[in-house]
Amino acid sequence: MEQKGKDLGVKLKKFDARQFLQGHGIIIGFIAIVGLLSIARPNFLSIGNIVTMLRQVSGIGIATIGIGFLIIMSCNDLGLGSVLALVGILSGLTVSTGAFGLALPTGVGFLVGIAASTMVALFAGTIIAKARIPAFIVTMGTMSICRGLALIFAHGMPVANFPAAFTYLGTANLGPIPWSVIMYIMVIGVAWYILNKRPFGRYIYAVGSNEEAARVAGINVDRVKILAYLFEGITLGIAGILYAGRLKSASPTFATGYELDAIAGCIIGGVSFSGGIGTVSDMVIGALLLGVINNGMDLLGVEAFYKQVVKGAIIIIAVLIDRKRTGRS
Repeated sequence: MEQKGKDLGVKLKKFDARQFLQGHGIIIGFIAIVGLLSIARPNFLSIGNIVTMLRQVSGIGIATIGIGFLIIMSCNDLGLGSVLALVGILSGLTVSTGAFGLALPTGVGFLVGIAASTMVALFAGTIIAKARIPAFIVTMGTMSICRGLALIFAHGMPVANFPAAFTYLGTANLGPIPWSVIMYIMVIGVAWYILNKRPFGRYIYAVGSNEEAARVAGINVDRVKILAYLFEGITLGIAGILYAGRLKSASPTFATGYELDAIAGCIIGGVSFSGGIGTVSDMVIGALLLGVINNGMDLLGVEAFYKQVVKGAIIIIAVLIDRKRTGRS
């Protein structure tokens, strides 16, 4: 009996509650919020609302994975929302009746949208890597450029009258699962493979942990940065097309502030804003948690102004937790 008591004491001593919360706090918080919302609004866990919520999360979730690569690399993209708007406008104008004098096939519209976002990413990534200008300054510039171009191309007006094939991915389902969710899962798989199985993924972590050390170790830091921004550009192209398809329209003022949602999704999930730390599952859990909070506030009838306050508070709390967790300033 005495020996069993000692064994139990050793096990209890080994259990570190603080470490457990640091490792599983996000999951516990996720379950707690889902539980509270399901009590406050019984329809929160209905199949219809879950499908709607997943459809809403898929677009920002894909963008979260793209910017997650940058945050792990200790970079960011403040122009994310403007790029989404530009993608929607350009791809929408390409396929809509009468735009540019003719309506091109849907596939061309998709390529135009993804090409636009990758060109912006290539532009930003090259300047950040080669000119050594901080990412937040460069992407602040691309934010203004892309928003301005979207307004110029659309003449300040929303674009609509899309063909059914263009809106299919954003609105249709494969069985009970929305196509946008399937696209999200595919992006998750590709991102996981890159970060965990390819040298490029290890280089991203190395650059984010210590850029100079990575350079001394022989890693082509400039190339890694440019490729990471290109990957993010592709994800933004996909997300922008899904958004335009789901809404069946594109506006040059669309996605204002979405960069905060994507950054918040990463930080809340556990991606370190200091760089070098983070997984694809962190990005997914963070985006899902933010989607649950947004959906819950909609069901509870919280006004949009208060939602902004809540999001801002969540970001600050997540950064404070991240700083304490990583011990970096």
